[in-house]
Amino acid sequence: MLRLMIADDEQIIRETLTRMIDYPSIGYQLIATAKNGMEAYDMICDEYPDVVITDIRMPGLNGLDLIARATKADSDITFILLSGYGEFEYAKTAMEYGVRHYLLKPTNRQELLKTLIAVRDEKLEKQKQGSHMEQLLCDLHSPLEQCFIIESLEYTSSQHDIFQKYQPLLSLPASCTAACVCSFVKEELLEAFAKDTARFLKENNFSLSFPVLYVKNNAILIFSSWNLEFQDIFQLFLERLEYPGQEVALEARFLHASSTEELFSDIIRKVSRFERIRLLNEAGGSYEIHNDVASVKRIRQIGDQISQCCEEEEVNKILSASFSQDISLDTARSLALGIFLELGSRSQHRSIDLLCDFFRKLYSCENKQEIQTLIRSALLKRTMENQRGGKTGANIPLLKAYVAQHLDWEELSLKWLAEHYLFVSVGYLSKQFVKEEGIRFSDYLNQKRMEEAERLMVYYHNDNIKSIAHQVGFGSNPQYFSQVFKKYTGQTPTEYLKKLSQTEKPKREE
Repeated sequence: MLRLMIADDEQIIRETLTRMIDYPSIGYQLIATAKNGMEAYDMICDEYPDVVITDIRMPGLNGLDLIARATKADSDITFILLSGYGEFEYAKTAMEYGVRHYLLKPTNRQELLKTLIAVRDEKLEKQKQGSHMEQLLCDLHSPLEQCFIIESLEYTSSQHDIFQKYQPLLSLPASCTAACVCSFVKEELLEAFAKDTARFLKENNFSLSFPVLYVKNNAILIFSSWNLEFQDIFQLFLERLEYPGQEVALEARFLHASSTEELFSDIIRKVSRFERIRLLNEAGGSYEIHNDVASVKRIRQIGDQISQCCEEEEVNKILSASFSQDISLDTARSLALGIFLELGSRSQHRSIDLLCDFFRKLYSCENKQEIQTLIRSALLKRTMENQRGGKTGANIPLLKAYVAQHLDWEELSLKWLAEHYLFVSVGYLSKQFVKEEGIRFSDYLNQKRMEEAERLMVYYHNDNIKSIAHQVGFGSNPQYFSQVFKKYTGQTPTEYLKKLSQTEKPKREE
């Protein structure tokens, strides 16, 4: 369901909108109502709604200011604007923020219902156009399989760690303990051979657990849950296969191991002496790997260099040198994915979530510059986390440390931190923050900003409220800053500065 929030300073309108429609019946969950813009913004930061119905005229933070500020924190929110007949100029301004849905007061039930259904359909269509998690994981297999083989070839002494990293991502079953090596398969016959074997396996309720690995007339097939009886049947099938131009009969033999990891280690050792390796999946995709250790070493070196960087500019220089103009778009994507995987992730669940999000963004990039920008953004966040010694379960300390260093960033939000810094769901992070800190994130952020504002006033005796507001993340909106300051300190900034100057005078006279 879509998460819906209503903001209006008139109680009767809020209550009417709350009761006007059976929201669950049209796919909405009403999660909150707010009586002014300031309260609405705090709720948006904590409740991450999908749709917000808001009045234009509200005390403190009006509807347009709310939209402007909230859009910076979460650009995916859809706003439905409530306006009067004489507020056309406001509506024109709202269009600049992408608002396309307006309702005139008093609100008509049918118009509201029509608008909400239209918004719902728009968001559903957007979801359909995007890649779903299941499809992403499926699409990830080919590049991940290539990365797995390349890395295994380069770092044979670290095979255990490599297997542990890729096994959950590739969903390799524990029952993969045998493989069939078919010899004398000519390369020009390989695709026909792969199709024939895939069809035979499907007819016998089997499927490959990994693409066909091909090295110099040898095809290696890996699948699970087979027995010795089926091995005999499969061997007989392979050795009876005939193709035009085939001069030597195919031969099949089997490899056996005590575990999936041991089986792949044996296979890697067997193919490691070949310079050229092909992978063919059941969908007909064919990929070629050149056993060039330099490419993997380069990725490891880039990862090591980035891990040691202290400044963003250093990371930019490394990436600019790595993503040269000479490489192709596909190579740039492979390089970006390799670097990203090199830095790793902290848990199996987070690896999949993070990898899917990165992969979706990576393959939507249309040029190398966009790819470089994407990997830079991802690696900067990871580097900062590594420098702080981040560990699983340390989300809140990392979040608090980041907030402390970026209080002046107006667009700082829980949603951004969840999706771009900690790589967890915003719902999980919100609950975790409340559980560990006892307050909502928006209250914590405002509290820290007000503490910093007080510190700046005391230290600099600065009476430029606009400047103070800018330095603690309120942009060019000193009025909103003043309202939040009074809420947390009981005084307006002007009153606070006046009181501060009065207490300082006796000390100066001494």
